[in-house]
Amino acid sequence: MTAVTFSMTGTGSAAGVTEAGPLRIELRSVNGRALQVKQRLCRDVAGLEAAFEDELRAKVGRGSVTLVIERSGSADGLPDRSRLAQIVGSMRSLARDLGLSDQLTLRDALDLAKDAPSSFDRDDCPRLLALLQSAISDLQAHRAEGGKVTATAMRTELDALDRLHAEAAQRAPTIVEDHRERLLHRMREFVAAQGLRLDEGALVREVGLFAERVDVEEELQRLSAHLRETRSVLEGGGAVGRKVEFLLQEVLRETNTLGSKSPDVAMAHCVVAMKSAIDRLKEQAANLE
Repeated sequence: MTAVTFSMTGTGSAAGVTEAGPLRIELRSVNGRALQVKQRLCRDVAGLEAAFEDELRAKVGRGSVTLVIERSGSADGLPDRSRLAQIVGSMRSLARDLGLSDQLTLRDALDLAKDAPSSFDRDDCPRLLALLQSAISDLQAHRAEGGKVTATAMRTELDALDRLHAEAAQRAPTIVEDHRERLLHRMREFVAAQGLRLDEGALVREVGLFAERVDVEEELQRLSAHLRETRSVLEGGGAVGRKVEFLLQEVLRETNTLGSKSPDVAMAHCVVAMKSAIDRLKEQAANLE
């Protein structure tokens, strides 16, 4: 069974009643060089940024993630009743302690609830953290599905590169022989026109020098090894994005050398097709965690 490969693009959400009242949590993730967390929180959960980021870092390895937490329980914008009752109770207790009369009105209570900072810490809100974990699980499910689609597309491109590599390996040995035949034909025409004798030694030396210049056996071997390793890393799953990107740079390097060393038109067409496939692979790899 192929291990899970995560995309860096996805969304997740969850809604429910928490210690801070009814809330809705939304997560959005896009590509990023590392894990970057941005938070937009309602006042009820302000101060819990560190706890939320810890939860995300425990599950998400890479990407730019935006966390949005909003109230969802009341369309009229009123604060949660339990929180309002807690604030009113605290103010009344303070008034008694100070020997003051309790003159609180509903407007006073609403103003206090609006301005009061969150009093939660990590240990006070297990339901809130459980809701966040549910949203993270939803995000990861979407990222896993996106990663599956991307990995499948990349395997298709790797299959195409394997076929092109086989074509290049088959064509490479014929390049020297074709050059020898063309050179021999031109030399025979020249010596016949000049009334000279064909210098077989010079022909052999010229063909030997040409064969050395266009020898791509090492490039083909390294290219084959890089393609096998890229496929192996992709099949391994997990956080493969950076390693695959590095391997594709090596694949491109060998392909460029293959093209620069070969004057053959058929080989040049093969190299162009390989570079197009590599570009598509690089775009796909940039979306993997």
